[in-house]
Amino acid sequence: MPRSIDSRLDFLSPVKLIPGLGAKRAAALHDSGIDTIGDLLHHFPSRYIDRSIITPIADLYKYPNLSRTVIGTITKTRVERGRTTRLRIKIDDGTAGMEALWFHGVAFFRKMLHTGMRVLCTGTVKVSGPSDETVPGAVPLMFHPAMESISPDRHTPEIAFLPHYPLTLAMHDARLHQRTLFKAVRWALDNIKHWPELLPKTIETKKKIPPLSACIREMHIPSDPAGLPRFEARIIYEELYRLAVSLVWSRRKFRQPGRSLDAGPLAAAFRNLLPYALTEGQERAIEVLLTDAKSPLRMHRLLQGDVGSGKTVAAFFACLPAFNEGVQVAWLVPTEALAQQAFSVLSPWCEKLGISLAVLSGGIAAEQKRRILDRCASGLVRCLIGTHALLQPTVGFKKLGMIVIDEQHKFGAAQRLALQEKDPAADFLLMSATPIPQTLAQTLYGDLDIVSIQSLPAGRIPVGTHLVPSHKRPAMETFVRDEILKNNAQAYYVVPRIDKDDEYETIADAQSVFDSLSKGVFSGMPCAMVHGGTDLEQQQRIMTGFTQGDIKILVATTIIEVGIDAPGATIIIIENAERFGLSQLHQLRGRVGRSHRKSYCFLLANTTEHDLAGQRLDYFRMHHDGFEIAEMDLRLRGPGEVLGVRQTGKDDLIKADIIRDADLFREILLEVERGFKPNAVK
Repeated sequence: MPRSIDSRLDFLSPVKLIPGLGAKRAAALHDSGIDTIGDLLHHFPSRYIDRSIITPIADLYKYPNLSRTVIGTITKTRVERGRTTRLRIKIDDGTAGMEALWFHGVAFFRKMLHTGMRVLCTGTVKVSGPSDETVPGAVPLMFHPAMESISPDRHTPEIAFLPHYPLTLAMHDARLHQRTLFKAVRWALDNIKHWPELLPKTIETKKKIPPLSACIREMHIPSDPAGLPRFEARIIYEELYRLAVSLVWSRRKFRQPGRSLDAGPLAAAFRNLLPYALTEGQERAIEVLLTDAKSPLRMHRLLQGDVGSGKTVAAFFACLPAFNEGVQVAWLVPTEALAQQAFSVLSPWCEKLGISLAVLSGGIAAEQKRRILDRCASGLVRCLIGTHALLQPTVGFKKLGMIVIDEQHKFGAAQRLALQEKDPAADFLLMSATPIPQTLAQTLYGDLDIVSIQSLPAGRIPVGTHLVPSHKRPAMETFVRDEILKNNAQAYYVVPRIDKDDEYETIADAQSVFDSLSKGVFSGMPCAMVHGGTDLEQQQRIMTGFTQGDIKILVATTIIEVGIDAPGATIIIIENAERFGLSQLHQLRGRVGRSHRKSYCFLLANTTEHDLAGQRLDYFRMHHDGFEIAEMDLRLRGPGEVLGVRQTGKDDLIKADIIRDADLFREILLEVERGFKPNAVK
């Protein structure tokens, strides 16, 4: 005879097995990121309603605007009709009477509540009657209190601290409210039979960590909120332990035997081609990368640096050992525009060093693509630049020695593995457009070795950054026009949207801004517009025109965020700056200030210096160090949004904070590396 469903319930069981969660509610939970019972039990309350103290109704006048709980009997219910229908009930506990009022859910509460019913009522106290709210005799009132029936023999609630959960719009639409959600959680707690054992018993004993079952139950139904930090600490530790195991396994997966490669005479030859001296930071990074290449183990390294620090030059140095030893290089970028930009940067270098180079993107003709693939498979193409097209099984290499992944946070581990399969011995170099504070780098990218370029080329002048209120916009536009006419300047004008949206009238769009500028104060000046929807050939033509100085004003979306180098551009105007993260703003600002000329960044925002967005932009205005800005952005928005780590599973952290808990995570990572295994018992 098969076992009942209940006897098999565990963290992986679907939520639809819980009574009361039909297809519509299960779908709402799925849309909210909750598919299993484990997901549901990790959807923790955002706060708790304290019902541990029962207050006599006669004393409620002492607690205006505070939450209090009473137990009493309903003496009267009345539906009041007018412009809005409302339900009013009267409750008496023997010491005095009070009223409760509902404007929403009237039909539900009218059916639920009836005269003579003994209830537990919790809500914020309002006092009507005498003008002085603190005098006895005033009639207490609660709007939309939490209500439940209570038996005559009980004088305290069964649940003293009632959980209050964060609800998504999908939950609201499916009528999955607090009462239903708590009922589902409680059923799961009472019926789950198998709890996962991720932490080794040795760690639980050593750290004196309570069992997971006790911690989860206390997080939902605390016996005393003052004791919650102890149980929350277990949840935090387990989340970080899971992440540590994932990173260690990932590191082992990528750290395979490789090839020992030497740059030979190419390093000196390339250095002689450069019209400038390398910075100290570049020199250190290049030394590390060339040492990696000589190792018999495969390189698996992250190269990070501030905007304009010269990561591309350092990465090309890292490719020289492969070129010198006769093996190939794959250079992966996330967009067609970046593929063309990389091709234009690497082309002159490769040509002078005698290295064949090709670019593979989704927009090329089928016959041209076939020729490139044939030449790459035969080894005639020594360096192949491309977008996601490089990941296709049809792309083969005769012998792949180095893989460079630019904008690495745009690619997931599965895509890195897809490239690895093309040659398991190939070195890996990933580049980050968002610098990560050194103290956090090991935490966020624990499966990678990391090298940073923290110095900028000498002579760089910090970009003057200004918050422009709406009434000063005409003055700003006049200044920009004069800079273009008098100093032959060029300007980017960045907007957050391509098309106009009537629902969000305050958000600037590319077409409207382009029309306004080209017909207004900048009439007669060479203006162009580019965005993700622009035809690739036209996009390239516009970018080239701007880089060569023929176009003076370029209206664009964030497509120009990275990889675009127009030395003549000294001005960038960012519309709706409050809608961008600090790191993204820093990347955009990095499009100017790439020469010895004074450059400007103007932030146009629907905000004030007193609100949070205004304070954030003010911080950005006063700071130019990309590592400092990245750290602040991480603290404000979290790694999931800033670094794109949603693809890696690091967004699974619910209670843990990868920044706040960085020291604890490093401690756990060391324990895992020393030999702790999942489910190991010693």
